[in-house]
Amino acid sequence: MFPDEIVTPRLRLRPYTREVVDPLDAYQYFGASRSETIEEETEYVTWDPHNTPKETLNYLEYTEKDWNEATGAAYAIFLREGEDGAGELAGNCAFKPEWDKRRAVFGMWLRKKYWGRGYSGERAAAFFACVFDILDLEVAYVHALTENEKSCRAIDKYITRFGGQEDGTFRNEVVQDDEPADSRAWSVTREQWEEATGGDYEAEFHWEDRK
Repeated sequence: MFPDEIVTPRLRLRPYTREVVDPLDAYQYFGASRSETIEEETEYVTWDPHNTPKETLNYLEYTEKDWNEATGAAYAIFLREGEDGAGELAGNCAFKPEWDKRRAVFGMWLRKKYWGRGYSGERAAAFFACVFDILDLEVAYVHALTENEKSCRAIDKYITRFGGQEDGTFRNEVVQDDEPADSRAWSVTREQWEEATGGDYEAEFHWEDRK
């Protein structure tokens, strides 16, 4: 159902599974004792740095289960040729369809060395095309902790570009470090996206031949 590869001008997204990502390699970036930047990279997310390779393996198994059941599409982010760090695992991203609500919720985690390059908006542009043009959903939704000012600015920029709006601040919406936290939310409808883009987009979607 979900594309097995999404290609944008600078990014190549592939399923976040053990076929694509080796758990030990991923642990180098997710591990609390392995990455010097992991604490800063996870300051505003709802998961903690992994303490063992088994935790990284468990996460990959979780994303595989979501993929196979069509409840979530998680992708590994690789940079294309010509980018600084080409071929390296730069992070991951996902959208989770809420089929009964006809909407999808976006998420992304990026290693610090790749911050500030505009990859979040480029990935979002491809995701909009996927959920609206391919999966025929009606709304794309994204949220971020209110304290995460960098992410909020990036989200607001690409949401505005694609015709959407901020929907408000939701009190005690998420739990972080065992404490409730406020979250800001934005959305784009399919009609807004079509009006803003004319249905054109810079992304290619590929599926594996499973015959």
